[in-house]
Amino acid sequence: MRIILLTLFILFNCFSGYSQREKARQLISILASDSLAGRGYVENGQAKASDFISNELTNNGVSSIQQHLTYSVNTFPGNIQFNVFSENDEIAYQPGVDFLIHPASGSVKFKKKTIIQLTVDEIEGISSRLKSKSVYTIERDQENSAKINEFITEFLEKPTFKSSLLIVQDTGKLTWFPSQTQSVNAVILLRPELKSKQINAHWKAELKRQFSSANILAKISGKRSDSVVMFSAHYDHLGKMGDEAIFPGAHDNASGVAMLLTLSEYFADHTPEFDTYFLFTTGEELGLLGSYYFVQNPLFDLSKIKLLINLDLLGTGEEGIMVVNAKKHKKIYEQMKTLNAHHLIPEIKARGEACNSDHCLFDKSGVPAIYIYTLGGRKAYHDVEDKAEGLSLYGYDAIQQLIIDLCFQL
Repeated sequence: MRIILLTLFILFNCFSGYSQREKARQLISILASDSLAGRGYVENGQAKASDFISNELTNNGVSSIQQHLTYSVNTFPGNIQFNVFSENDEIAYQPGVDFLIHPASGSVKFKKKTIIQLTVDEIEGISSRLKSKSVYTIERDQENSAKINEFITEFLEKPTFKSSLLIVQDTGKLTWFPSQTQSVNAVILLRPELKSKQINAHWKAELKRQFSSANILAKISGKRSDSVVMFSAHYDHLGKMGDEAIFPGAHDNASGVAMLLTLSEYFADHTPEFDTYFLFTTGEELGLLGSYYFVQNPLFDLSKIKLLINLDLLGTGEEGIMVVNAKKHKKIYEQMKTLNAHHLIPEIKARGEACNSDHCLFDKSGVPAIYIYTLGGRKAYHDVEDKAEGLSLYGYDAIQQLIIDLCFQL
């Protein structure tokens, strides 16, 4: 009898006309637009994103507050130039497409500078022999990757020289991350083959030691206040590298933010069983800084949380979803699979503990927490191609319905 009632409950919700995929697409298009500058650390990208989220919550009839915090971050404002000379021609390489500046790099200014070629065999112990204001290059492949990575770290973190540039030639995918530190040297990851022996390179690095940002917390009162259900998603992304390279962050994580906003709209009209909180975090890309700050400075009693559901990378779903911490919280995982009996989601996979998103610090603090992300579809990640138009949102409605059903079954 219980299975029949559960099936009827799922079918009722599925055919009640509640579909938010197109609303989510509109939200993601705004969050990942050029006007928000990659929701990063230049051009007020994060502040614009937080204002947008707060306004959307207000439009949904949900009140919110901001929890302010500061942290350091290295940025690359202004023009970025990296050109090579080939015979009588000067070839300009495009930031974000042809090359990335290592996020911990310092400022660079070279004009018709001759490049010094290095080999893997000679880099061990070479740092003491490298010179200031020089340009070096080395090739990285699968076999020497570990050694080259160690050399990059040494070049940036333990230099006996300064104002030098290392060009790492690598045909692999260009994936960017932010940094909280700035080196006296710089590194470029370059995809095209470097055939020239001379370059022009110029950019400015600016370390913001007190970058101001905020977590956003919204609440919808439930029928009961003795326990809490909580959702989280980070709204920050990588921002911009210079004037040209924008990292839109549609999949990561405008998609998760959109899910929190459409869930808030739903629960504003359908009173949840328990008090329900929506946490939009900052600083996730820099090392879970926002969630760490919230756990250390909670705005309500965290011991009341029955379950925290973290949502990150929700833009696809052709191959189903992954549930991090599913092996730790087996009852929740099995409940999700039961609710998905009609295969609304192709597959619900289980993963063990992983500190790869904002659920982690809640989990370490004793809060029951899971993290859901989608599988399959487009693979753009931490690059300039993570755009709104590239997302299928294949599983969006089914995932949202599963989450709603789960909340009413807790």
